[in-house]
Amino acid sequence: MKIGIITDIHNNLIALESVLNEIENSCDYIICCGDIIGIGPYPNETVQRMIKIKNLIAVMGNHERYLLEGMPNEVPNEEHMDFEEIKHHKWEHRQLSNSSIEFLKSLPYSRELEIEGKKIFITHYAMNDENKYNSFGNNIEKLFSSVDADIIIYGHNHSKNICNTDKLYINVGSLGCPANDRIIARYGILEITDGYVNIETKESKYDSKSVIKKINELNYPASNEIKKFFYGIN
Repeated sequence: MKIGIITDIHNNLIALESVLNEIENSCDYIICCGDIIGIGPYPNETVQRMIKIKNLIAVMGNHERYLLEGMPNEVPNEEHMDFEEIKHHKWEHRQLSNSSIEFLKSLPYSRELEIEGKKIFITHYAMNDENKYNSFGNNIEKLFSSVDADIIIYGHNHSKNICNTDKLYINVGSLGCPANDRIIARYGILEITDGYVNIETKESKYDSKSVIKKINELNYPASNEIKKFFYGIN
């Protein structure tokens, strides 16, 4: 069984297409750990492309939750958003078609699979009983201590992290927000064969200049901050 893993696409259609060209036809499944939307310049196009993936297993991220649960109206707030960030999300939500919204709202917080005897847990990040994200920092075992699974696949913090202890923890890193590595879209390939498990993280080069050009053309709220913090452009 060959499984592609992607997470934190963040409206970066160009990076997504680059990765899908490498894995869409060669993997039995493609797992997405959420945050399909947010930040980048192609909100509706990105969601529509995800809908077309026939073998997709996806969960909801915090950016999908902003769409589902609504945005803060005041600053300060629990999400630590300023007014420009709030405006950005409202702008983005207006770009989404009805079919895109319905797809994103249909995503669960987590998924559980069993493949060749291996229990797999898929989520955007570890959550507590109140469905809020835990804050245990880099203590990955504490974060997911309540999860009964052999393999835990997650995203959210954009950093690649593979940890193999009593469980295999997999975060392949953000596909759509490369920060200083502006031409890199990150993803992973998980293979499970006869009980043997192997994870390989990969990088795909794409035309990042076209993404920045599109951001500049649209000039949507918080775009200068987005270019700085998520694309490494001062």
